[in-house]
Amino acid sequence: MDNFFKRPVGAAVLYLNDLHFGKHLNDLNRCARLVPKDVKGMASMLSNTTFMSDDAKDAVIDTLVGWADDAENAESC
Repeated sequence: MDNFFKRPVGAAVLYLNDLHFGKHLNDLNRCARLVPKDVKGMASMLSNTTFMSDDAKDAVIDTLVGWADDAENAESC
């Protein structure tokens, strides 16, 4: 298991980006700006996973994007 909390958020973004072959890089970069600890946490948990379906991989990105949306909305209030 890799602990992404000890590394820059960019390392977590690259790890998560590799799950989708670069398809969600813009989303992940936005998430890294708005919810960096969540991005690191998700990458840390997933690094210990041996198999993930494509649907599960999409759910990870969707969850992070939802958290980033919430953070962005909280900033604008």
